[in-house]
Amino acid sequence: MIDGVGALSSPSPGHRTMDHIGIAETLFSQTSILAWGTSAFVILSIYLLQARHVLRSSSRAAPKVASASSHGIQPRTTQLLPCSISHCRLFPKQHRFKYPYLSVGVPVRSPSSNWLLSVDNQPWWERGWFHVSPKDHLHRGRDGATLSENIDAYLKLQLTSSEKGLEPSDYPFIYLLTSPRFLNYAFKPASFWFLYTEDRTLTHIVAEVNNTFGERRMYLFKAPPNGSAFKNTMRKDFHVSPFSSRKGSYVLSSSDPMIKDRISLTVTLQSSKEHTKLIANWWSIGPAIDPATVSLLDYMWLIMSWGPTILTTFPKIVFEAVVLAQVHRLQVWYRPEPRETAIPRQPNANEAYLASVFAQYLEFFWAQSEEKYSVSIVPRHENNKGLPGHGTYGLLHMCIAKVEYKCQTLNLTVHSPQFYRQINTCHKLSELLEMALLDPHVENCTAWSDDAVALVSSVKDVERAMEKAKGADSGIDSWFNPYKAIWILYRQLLCARPLPGVYPYPAIPAARSDIGLRKVCPGSDKLVSELFLDSFIAQEFGIGSQLRYMAVALRLRWRTWLVGIIGGE
Repeated sequence: MIDGVGALSSPSPGHRTMDHIGIAETLFSQTSILAWGTSAFVILSIYLLQARHVLRSSSRAAPKVASASSHGIQPRTTQLLPCSISHCRLFPKQHRFKYPYLSVGVPVRSPSSNWLLSVDNQPWWERGWFHVSPKDHLHRGRDGATLSENIDAYLKLQLTSSEKGLEPSDYPFIYLLTSPRFLNYAFKPASFWFLYTEDRTLTHIVAEVNNTFGERRMYLFKAPPNGSAFKNTMRKDFHVSPFSSRKGSYVLSSSDPMIKDRISLTVTLQSSKEHTKLIANWWSIGPAIDPATVSLLDYMWLIMSWGPTILTTFPKIVFEAVVLAQVHRLQVWYRPEPRETAIPRQPNANEAYLASVFAQYLEFFWAQSEEKYSVSIVPRHENNKGLPGHGTYGLLHMCIAKVEYKCQTLNLTVHSPQFYRQINTCHKLSELLEMALLDPHVENCTAWSDDAVALVSSVKDVERAMEKAKGADSGIDSWFNPYKAIWILYRQLLCARPLPGVYPYPAIPAARSDIGLRKVCPGSDKLVSELFLDSFIAQEFGIGSQLRYMAVALRLRWRTWLVGIIGGE
């Protein structure tokens, strides 16, 4: 599944020192009182405006009270849904827990918003205490889009990637079951999109699954014909829990909210040998709440009772994970790199910086070739049809084509930010690409290519041409850098914390100590030029850029080491 100091200048000497201090204290006191008074007035005004809005809404329509056997779920209305989620692990150890979970039901095509619950992109001053943002759902890189536009873009991708496809116009009604943000904090392990035809027939459910690493995967389940009970199976290929491998399958069972006015949803995880490992349930526990008709007391009660619940859900899950790992001693699986079907996490600022440097290096690299290449490097925001791609900001897509053979095009798509952390462990670009593209374990691949072997072969051809052009002087003394001592210190610091092991070794570094960590530290005679990106930075950039590059690389290496203590990120 989530960082003012003021000072008073010294008074001038003389008998007026105490007067100056007194005047300063008086002014400071008056300014503080004025600032606090203004802040209190603004906050009180906002509360009064919200209370006035709620009271007006309450006077127009009294809330509907559901019967004891009904929870009053109305898929045509934006509602808050008090729910519970339970996890029951059956294999290899038995363990169960449950927690309250405030959910939201949203009619995606026609959502409503107010100061209690808001949907879609709203200015910050118009957002409710609880908020459902389109940025938290489906493909990333669609700033400004609505939930409806997001799901339409996802359906269009299914239209281009399958024979039958899903046409957005065939689904005029879509119901989203998710959890809201509270104070701009969100924890959304899963969300479900119910797709209905014009006659309100449920035909598909899109299960949107997020893990704690910031990665996302959408599973499209098709409804069985003629029946209110939805049940279907989908192969699992996404890492969610550190206590389960990426193998197995999901069985999704759900009632139809359009027919039964309650939430009842079950996800069963089966192992590759069809053993039931885990059963997760999501169900409504009380009447649905229409934000437009709640009373003022209910308005305040919702914020005070359910707000802290949203903020403490993730710590509760972390506690249960510690119990599973330390008490039940379950095996912890190392995080594999996401497949192309999944959406990777967003790169942090350091990784995004290395992405920009790497893009500049690629242009420099292909310019050294004896043959003419046409190189196109673009961020993976969208594909060539204007639809959102699986990538995020900082992830690159590169097209390489020989000018005289335009039909021969090689592609390189960086699929995981982990790719940029591997740069500082490789002596050559070809070594980096072999690691990222041709690793025998697909769980370690951080990039994709339509012809990885041909791409690596072309890169090696260019590297041989560059080696030939350099001649014998290709070591550390082949170029002059007055800051060579800084580079030597940087390389020693970088090697002090080697990268942890990778799949299929155990997740906890201590458990794989006998295997050995990946330590890349060149000999003392070639401390700089051995790593291709270091040499490029040292020769082509100024001292300011060199120092920034070193700082970024060191921060990433030490961050990787620290997070590796708990299994990596």
